[in-house]
Amino acid sequence: MKTFAYCAQSFKEAVRKAAGVEPLTCPPASADTFNTMRLMGNGLLYFDLHGEPGSREWYGDYGLPALRANQLRGLDLIGTIVFAANCYLADENSPMLDALLDAGVKYVIAAPGQNFAGVRRVEGADLLGQWFRRFVSIHLDPLRALSMAKLQIKTLRLLTPEQRRLVLDDTLGFRAFYRQEA
Repeated sequence: MKTFAYCAQSFKEAVRKAAGVEPLTCPPASADTFNTMRLMGNGLLYFDLHGEPGSREWYGDYGLPALRANQLRGLDLIGTIVFAANCYLADENSPMLDALLDAGVKYVIAAPGQNFAGVRRVEGADLLGQWFRRFVSIHLDPLRALSMAKLQIKTLRLLTPEQRRLVLDDTLGFRAFYRQEA
């Protein structure tokens, strides 16, 4: 499955491992320089950028805007699957989630509130994303792939010291979002 990853520069190592591709990072890319056409034609888009409640943009390191809702709305992302470790994407008021769905994304896998992920190691949301990517790449339905990825996390949780379980527990709040067919 053709995958494109975009992340904060500080998350590059973990995202490379989780997404299975070399990610574009912000910086040096930014909302003003990023060619959004690179998002089209991929089966999976993997994002690990900073989000804020109700924001119309995601950020890379140092608060640099990485991508805006209006940039997504104009794209043809019909049939694309999105995994986003971004914080606050699945909140009730999420212009970025709406923009992805408006662009035709088939499924957005995301969680509300703050999400925990690794910087150099694949942990938390990126670990869930890595398992999800592996399952969709063998052609499992995205809903089944998410279920199987969560099962992997639950199994790992049983073997993890208590102080590290919070990061794993956070991943269990990820859900699939999609538009109902009319």
